[in-house]
This record gives sequence, structure tokens and C-alpha cells, in this order.
Amino acid sequence: MPALFLYVLQGPDKGRQFDFSSNEPVLLGRASEHVPLTDLTVSRRHARLEWADKSWVLFDEGGANGVFVNGVRINKSSKVKVGDQIRLGSTLLVFGAPSRSVSLAESDEIASGDAQNPSDSAILSTVPSNDDSVVLAAPEPSQVAMAHFRVLLQISTAIASVFDQVQLLNKVMDLVFEQLRADRGFIGLLDDASGQVVPVVVRYRNEEQVGKIAVSQTIIRHVLAKNEGVLSSNAMTDQRFQKGKSVHNLAIRSAICVPIKGREKNLGVLHIDSSVANYSYTPDQLRLLTAIGLQTGLAIEIARLYQESVQQERLAAAGQTVASLSHSIKNILQGMRGGADIVELGIDRGDLNHIRTGWGVLQRNLDKVQALTMNMLAYSKPRSPNYELTNLPYLLNECLELVQSSATDRHITLLTEINKDQPPVPADPDGLHQAVLNLLTNAMDAVENDRGVVTLSCDVNTSEQQAVIEVQDNGVGISPENLKRIFEPFYSTKGQRGTGLGLAVTRKIVAEHGGRVEANSTVGGGTTFRIILPLTHGRPEDAGATLGPAK
Repeated sequence: MPALFLYVLQGPDKGRQFDFSSNEPVLLGRASEHVPLTDLTVSRRHARLEWADKSWVLFDEGGANGVFVNGVRINKSSKVKVGDQIRLGSTLLVFGAPSRSVSLAESDEIASGDAQNPSDSAILSTVPSNDDSVVLAAPEPSQVAMAHFRVLLQISTAIASVFDQVQLLNKVMDLVFEQLRADRGFIGLLDDASGQVVPVVVRYRNEEQVGKIAVSQTIIRHVLAKNEGVLSSNAMTDQRFQKGKSVHNLAIRSAICVPIKGREKNLGVLHIDSSVANYSYTPDQLRLLTAIGLQTGLAIEIARLYQESVQQERLAAAGQTVASLSHSIKNILQGMRGGADIVELGIDRGDLNHIRTGWGVLQRNLDKVQALTMNMLAYSKPRSPNYELTNLPYLLNECLELVQSSATDRHITLLTEINKDQPPVPADPDGLHQAVLNLLTNAMDAVENDRGVVTLSCDVNTSEQQAVIEVQDNGVGISPENLKRIFEPFYSTKGQRGTGLGLAVTRKIVAEHGGRVEANSTVGGGTTFRIILPLTHGRPEDAGATLGPAK
């Protein structure tokens, strides 16, 4: 006869285990030597177990409150088998056998019951998954209810700002393991294509317990179909699952499985279990985990909506980028085509002046291609400045040299107010070069031919620990309405001549330096852009907050 035991799941002796291996009758009651229960609702000689005809038989010894097997009161006697639940008074025992070893998972970490290994867990309690389950019902406020409410508040706060689904579920499992004494647990989400529950997060309290988590398929189906949380103990027979039973031949475990419910449908399940030798769950904890499942479902839907929104914004931004840049690229290509035609005509005629003219057109459009490419690269991704001590007068003179040819052709005056003896400043010379060049190009576009004036100046103020670069023009100015938007990507006041990237890139580069860009303008009175850089580089400012006040 195999060694067996009775384990107390509920009652005053909860957690005690009574072992026996002989074929002698085993008395259950307060006067028993084998199973001495302290429950006052149990009689001194309440029931008796005997080994007969290769099976155990439970006899009612006339206990005042009767003897129940799997919820059914027995009449004098009843055969019992491993996994059956026996109730005497207010004490619930499970009839069990020592556990067999659990094989380590090679790949999958979840093992479901099947027909060859019959098994389902008996349901001890259920709680519907709805808004009411969040309110931990009790006739009067209790310490348990208040503690559970604090747990729900903690979980709600913790997951409110997590929008990555896997991170969210890991956070939920962290909090569940903190609050409930789970040995193992997993969160599985429904795959719409296959209709299966796919494990996303699997957790073990310690490495010794790593192995396949045996989960009842029938209980998962019940949880999803009935939309209710289930408190169960494995290897117990339940009449509701006779058609689909599948028993875990494992040690007796207490488990809770609850639905993860969205607004309109179930999204998956949250399952935890613990060896009853360690812990047995209660209906209150079932109610708590059911509420957690409901909160998790809502958080998943919010995370999915957020990701969908991000994807839509990316698509919209990509569409906006293509639409905004296509005009500029088309104009550049048309200019290059025109220049190439003039060069070709000059070659055919042997006219050097035509070739020079066409080459000039080609060169200007090649400069536009380079500027557009550099701005697109600078805008497309964040970068940390490669700081080095930079000679500002030398860098600004380089920028002036690049626009000097265009200024000469258009008879625009370039003025400088630069002290060559200024100390070097910590900056990324390539990034700052691009930012200043964008401002100079913008100023050149804003002024008229023959009478335009663009002034470039800089000042390094060591007492205020900042460097100021200023670009001023005498153009038509910018209206207050447009001034509010000039740093927005792809917003341009130049029509098809502008990409709307130059000022946005300048702001981004300066913000990455921890600085800011200010703009002052008067309609008909010109515009001044001011780059303010800290001499001690630190944490960059928010690029969206670098537009300074108009003065």
C-alpha cells in the first residue's frame, strides 16, 4: 500500500499534514492518534479510513456535522482516492500522495493537462471579473479589505505610466509576487489568430522550483468562458469537469487563476500557485487577484492604444516628411536639370560663359542638396555632442565663407562683430557649425537683393558662464503668429523655397548642448536670432522649450 497523507486546507489546523502508510484503520477526529484535529465542530471520533480491496474507504463514524467527499455527504461509507477533498465540520482536508519530480522545461515553461495524464483542479471558490470585484466586499471594513485596497492602489499607481506591454506584465508579476506568497506564476495572453493562451511572463520564486508549471486546460477554459477567477487545489475531483478532466500527478498545490479582462473581451489569464506546504490561498486573495486581473486588462488596452497612437503618429510624421521635402527636392532637381542643360548648351556651342553660368546653377543646387541632407540627418535622431574646446571666431568665419559667394551674387552686405581674442568654449564644432550656417542661410533668404544686410556677432561672457552668437537681418520680419511656430519641423514662411527643417535643426542642436535659441522680430524691422550656450556643458534642456521670449 502506498504512503499517503491528509493535508488540512481549511480550518483551525490549516497547514498541518498527517502521514500514514500502514494498512491499519485511521481514525479522524479530536480523539484520534493519527489525525488529531482541534476543530470543535469535529467529533472526537468523526470518521475512519480503512484500506480494503486495494482502495481506501472512508466511513462516517456518526459525526455531528456529517462527512463530505468532494462536497457530497456520504451515506455510511465512500471510496476515496488521491486528490479527493474531505470535509469534517469546518475542516477541509485533501487526500494526497507524495509528489513526483517535475521535469525541467527544455523550451516551453508551461505544461497543460491532457487525456493520458488525467487531472483537473477542483474549484474551491470563484469570483466574477467585473467592476464589483475591485471592491473587496465585506459587511464592515476590515483590516484585510483595507490592506487589499492599498495593494490595488499601489498596483494602479505602478502600472499607470508603463506603456510597453512586456514591461507592464513584468511589473504586474513583480507586485503580485510581493503581495501574494506565490511559488510560481505566469501571465498568458490570448492569440487572436490561434485562439490559444500564449505565456508572456513566467516567474519562479527561486531557481529550485524552475520547471514546467502544470496548468489545467479545463480551468483556463472555465476562467475565460465564465469570466470569473478560480481558487483551486490540484488533484481534486470536481463534478463540473467530469467531461474534460485532466489531473496533475503533482504535489498538492493551491492555485488562483483569474481572467485578464479588457473593456469588451478577455485578453488572457493570470495564474499563480503555491505548494500547500508553503501557503494556501483564501477567497479574499482570489477576490484581490481577480481585481488585479481587471486592472491589468485595462492597463494592457491603454498600452496597446498608446502603441497604436505612436505608430499612427510615426506614419503621419513620415507622410508629413515626404510631403514637406518632396517640393524642396523637386525644386533642387529642377535647378540641377536646368544647370545641366545650360552646361550642355555651352559645350555644344563652345561657349565658356554658358558653361560657367550652368556650372554656377549646378553648384548652388549641390549646396542645397548638401544642406538638406545634413539637416535631415541631424533631425532624424538624437545625438550627444562631441565636446571639444572650440574657437568661436574661427568657426563663425568658416560659416561666413560658405555664404559669401551667394551674398556677393545678390549684393547682400555681410557684417561681423567678432572679437578674435575670445577664449575657446566647450562645444561640438560640427553641430554648432551647422546650427549657425542654418541661421545665416535663413537670414540671407529673408533679405532683399542689393539692399540686404546680415550681421553676425558673438560674445563669450565668462562672468555669466555663457556664450552668445547672434545673427541679425534687415528683412521683412516675422509676424507674431508665425514667430510662435518657426521652430516647428516642416513649418516654413518661404513657401516651396523652404524645407522647414533649418530652424528646427538649429534648435535641436543647441538644446543638445544644453542651450537655447531666442528669436526677436518686428514686421518690417528685421529679425534677430540668438544662440545662448552654457560654458559648462551639462544635461541638455528640453528641445521643445528652447524658444525664448520675444523682446
